[in-house]
Amino acid sequence: MKKKTIISMVLFIIFFIFSIIILIKNNNQKINDSITSDIILFYGDGCPHCLIVEDYINDNNVLDKISITQKEVYYDELNAQALREKASLCNLDTNSIGVPFLWDSSNCYIGDQEIINFLKSKISQ
Repeated sequence: MKKKTIISMVLFIIFFIFSIIILIKNNNQKINDSITSDIILFYGDGCPHCLIVEDYINDNNVLDKISITQKEVYYDELNAQALREKASLCNLDTNSIGVPFLWDSSNCYIGDQEIINFLKSKISQ
């Protein structure tokens, strides 16, 4: 009888510890999701206009001044879907949307010059 009780207690403790670990991991994921930037730059690997934006970001240390989440869309279907979702929020044709494309939580910016102008306004604040 004592053996069964001890085994039950050990199993309960293992289950309890496992549950706590899962809760902590889920909570950390929620924290990480909330930390991500409200500004998302969608780009394509090999896109020449995206390279112009990337050069501007690097040359002006933009990432030291503002937080930008960057998502590659040519080889990542989840990122491409996110791009289409943001474009639809701006009532843009999601079948022909291109990169570079920037979302600032409420507005869409398309093309290297429009995005660079947006970034200039953000880093000068």
